[in-house]
Amino acid sequence: MSEVHVTIGIPTAGMCRMGFTYSLAGLTAYTAAKGIPSRQESISTVKVDVEESSTIQSNRERMVRKCIDEGRTHLLFLDDDMVFEPDILDRLMNRRQEIVVCNYMIKSEPEEHADWVALGLDGRRIPTTKNSYGLVPIYASGIGVSLFDLEVFKRTPQPWFQPNFVAEKSTYTTEDYPCFERLRAAGATVYLDQDCSKLISHLGTKAWNWEQWVSPAPGKVEEPVTRPTLELASPKYRKA
Repeated sequence: MSEVHVTIGIPTAGMCRMGFTYSLAGLTAYTAAKGIPSRQESISTVKVDVEESSTIQSNRERMVRKCIDEGRTHLLFLDDDMVFEPDILDRLMNRRQEIVVCNYMIKSEPEEHADWVALGLDGRRIPTTKNSYGLVPIYASGIGVSLFDLEVFKRTPQPWFQPNFVAEKSTYTTEDYPCFERLRAAGATVYLDQDCSKLISHLGTKAWNWEQWVSPAPGKVEEPVTRPTLELASPKYRKA
């Protein structure tokens, strides 16, 4: 019997929104009551851990290192400005992939300027619409609600979350895209879960979720159905 040890990791500057706190309480209650139903063939443990400082990349770096040192197998990153359904961990674990992320809207005003964190393999941002479902391989995304098999970090040299410097703008990137670039270079595939993306919101001056997206081309035909590109789990995770 395999062993699955999940850490729910929260990188924070120390202040959590009530929506996040409510969601975390629901997640922990759900998991305590039901375990991880999709992994009933495994010995499973789940713990909640926090890394607090004003530097998000340091929080993430320390969280991953701590999980590896403790022998954890999976890490669910939950940023403290996210809202999510109680079964989000089980749904993401059930995908049985090394990296599964959720798509969410970048907090921007006015609404028509808002866009998505997920970048496709073609470099274009990927929306989540009512016709989006299944798993889609992508280039990178935000880490706000994301599940990692820690093996991907073990085979990727540190630093994992170091931002890149953009000389022409005299600024730094966020920590998420460079992280996915490094993990992909080490052989990982990043999957976007369009179904789970509809179960989360991004908290700002309001709760940003997939239904509030305004298409950049008003009046165009309905978004085509986004077919999942993956039906079966990768060989590593297939049941015997």
